Amino acid sequence: MSRENSNSAYAYKILKRNIFELNLKPGSELSEKVIGEKLGMSRTPIREALILLKHDQLIESIPQKGTFVTKISAQKVLEAKVLRVALETAAFERVIEALDDEFIEDLRTNIKMQRVYCEGNRNYLEFHKMDNDFHKMIFEKAGIPGLWELALNGTGHYQRVRVLNAKNKTSDISVVKEHEEILEALEKKDVDKLRGMLEHHLGRTLLKLKKIEAENPEYFEIKEESTKDDTFILLK
Repeated sequence: MSRENSNSAYAYKILKRNIFELNLKPGSELSEKVIGEKLGMSRTPIREALILLKHDQLIESIPQKGTFVTKISAQKVLEAKVLRVALETAAFERVIEALDDEFIEDLRTNIKMQRVYCEGNRNYLEFHKMDNDFHKMIFEKAGIPGLWELALNGTGHYQRVRVLNAKNKTSDISVVKEHEEILEALEKKDVDKLRGMLEHHLGRTLLKLKKIEAENPEYFEIKEESTKDDTFILLK
């Protein structure tokens, strides 16, 4: 990998994390020059990183205005939840065949750390990271780590809502308890119970979406009704 490619990959990773963690807020403007100065890079790798972020629908370029972090789309949050449930259900079904005591203990350790950040230090970003790591471990043990990347990269709008939710209610221990229940069902290899629990667990964000949107309206897309019909027009 060339230095330029390495720099663009690093810039992409840093920018995406800052978008996911809301350090770069929805609707905020991005400057290639400013980002380059902060990361100590030329504009070329920054520009390449921004192209990747556009592909992830995390930023958008508006003619004569600039480049901005996309605002959160409620529709994309819904679509991302459906994607997550499908991918995670497949991962859990596969991981059942690869269970061992060491892996179960690793999951328990992760859940203990979630509880520390949720009840003790109340660090919502670290809690969110441990939450993600719990799910990532399942994909890796199932032998399909690439699908975790798909789940993560294809759900940027969903991820940001999860951070908003965690930020506003760090002490909510119910997520940790659900992870404990999921682990128990996994140990028992109860596939049917796991499917139902994942549907509920990954859908928690949707249940709170309207409340989160009402509390943070500046972060969400304004819903616009289409004024044009979908009649097909043949252009010759």
